[in-house]
Amino acid sequence: MRIRGKLAVLAISLPLFAGVAACGELQEAQQGVENAQQGIESAQRGVETAQNCAKATGLVNFAPNFSDQQQLREQARSKAEEVGKLAEQTSDQALSDALRDVERSMRQVSSGEVTIENSAEWTQHKLQQTETVLRICSGTTG
Repeated sequence: MRIRGKLAVLAISLPLFAGVAACGELQEAQQGVENAQQGIESAQRGVETAQNCAKATGLVNFAPNFSDQQQLREQARSKAEEVGKLAEQTSDQALSDALRDVERSMRQVSSGEVTIENSAEWTQHKLQQTETVLRICSGTTG
């Protein structure tokens, strides 16, 4: 009887041990899935940032022609709207802030605040803004 009792205990215990082992494997698998999801989300953020940087690079390279004030204002207004929308869309705070600065600058042009007479100072500031956006997009600081 003693041997049968031990066998019975062993027979009952074996599935429990197997269940515990399976539970551990299940937790490891769940952790692996969570890690994979985090990796995918990180990659998606990277792709989003790259796409936004590509758009931003095109937008901040706006080189206005100050000799035609009417066309200049229309182009600056349109570019300011595009830059503002992009600033709203991006999840990168530094890029969003830099784009907001560019948007404000372009709105100065569209409002007529910047003219051919004071365009040199504005252009210098615009170059600095462009450098900032490009530096953020390239991942460098300084």
